[in-house]
Amino acid sequence: MSLREGVTVMAGEVVQQHVRLLLKAPFLAEEARRRRAEQIARTGRRVVVATGRELRDWLTGAVIAHHDPVRHYPADNLFTDVPEPDTLTPGIPPSLHRAIEEWVFDSSTPDREIADFVGWPVAKVREHR
Repeated sequence: MSLREGVTVMAGEVVQQHVRLLLKAPFLAEEARRRRAEQIARTGRRVVVATGRELRDWLTGAVIAHHDPVRHYPADNLFTDVPEPDTLTPGIPPSLHRAIEEWVFDSSTPDREIADFVGWPVAKVREHR
């Protein structure tokens, strides 16, 4: 393998790693929010979401009949309290990051294409998109 071919293989692996990271990021964020919500629930408070006239427990979906700001924590706060995972990959410039992210999450990009590229089963790619 020539030096040029070696660099190309390494660059391809970095891009594959980056695509995997982009696909996993929403799941990692949701997992972190769930852990935070469970931590809040252990203090006796409920994480709630407003749906029309109802308040619902974010973890269980149970309807809460009244609003109690001392015992309830707005679920929207989870999106500010828990930061999104970092999706920066060393070696991927910002403009390439944006292009890859657009390709990964564009509905016209076939799941099979992404699966073949990153070496995942198609079902796993569908689950993560």
